Amino acid sequence: MMLTPLAQMLEQSESVEVELSLIDAFPEHPFRVQADEDMERLIGSIQESGVMVPVILRRKKDGRYQTVAGHRRCFACRQLFMERIPAVIKELSDEEAVLWMVESNVQRTGILPGEKAKAYRMKMDALAKQGRRTDLMMEENASRQTVGRWQKETAEKVGMDSGDSGRKVQRYLRLNHLHPGLLEKVDEKKMPFLSGVELSYLRAEQQEEVFRYLTEHPCSVAVAQAKRLRELGEDSRFSQSLIAQVLQKKTEEKGKLRKNPEKEPFSEYFPSHYSREKRRSIMEALLKKWKKGEIQL
Repeated sequence: MMLTPLAQMLEQSESVEVELSLIDAFPEHPFRVQADEDMERLIGSIQESGVMVPVILRRKKDGRYQTVAGHRRCFACRQLFMERIPAVIKELSDEEAVLWMVESNVQRTGILPGEKAKAYRMKMDALAKQGRRTDLMMEENASRQTVGRWQKETAEKVGMDSGDSGRKVQRYLRLNHLHPGLLEKVDEKKMPFLSGVELSYLRAEQQEEVFRYLTEHPCSVAVAQAKRLRELGEDSRFSQSLIAQVLQKKTEEKGKLRKNPEKEPFSEYFPSHYSREKRRSIMEALLKKWKKGEIQL
């Protein structure tokens, strides 16, 4: 079985016991560490079998350590009042540390869109700094097309490492421009991912207007509605009334459909109190008799 670079690092390195009191979190760590059911299972596993996979740390200038991979394991061990944790200590640059940190987390299940958006942004920035592309990013006279091509190629590389297409990575990156309240709705699945992407193109004050409207009039925002709001973002008259026109239109259409549901086939031939199942069984029985020739039409 082919090992990932992270797995190779762990296999080829010796682990040591490090005091948890000397370990700090990664700065601006994009992935939430929560006391949820998954954490309870991890705590139970560590309590029963110990830490099976060492965490990855790097040594800081002040003699302490920074977590590169294993934030959840560190949290679980602290919940169990453990004093030490097995760790692999690596000498990594800031950029290398970001790349290892993202890789160790981004393929986990249950990653929120907002978490992945921030992680991809950090990885893109790290790759840009690590590459020192003087012919592209560092040159003042680099063309927009050249820089754009580099960004597209980098997004494809980031996606290849984590199972997302370059286009999907670019959509995730757009969420970093989304109002925090709207991003929370995407994370909580109260708004479609693509709706969040479309709304991220609105100016900050326009996004604030959308968020304020949704706070006062809770509703979902369909992708088509988000696209329409993005189009209206070019209008200097963008306001609560315009937002209402877009978001209420579909709600009203749904209401009309509920008030005028499609008529059940052949419903006029049955008493109104007959259920759908009873009507269907009668129809099936009659069709069987017709097929056998017991009924003539």
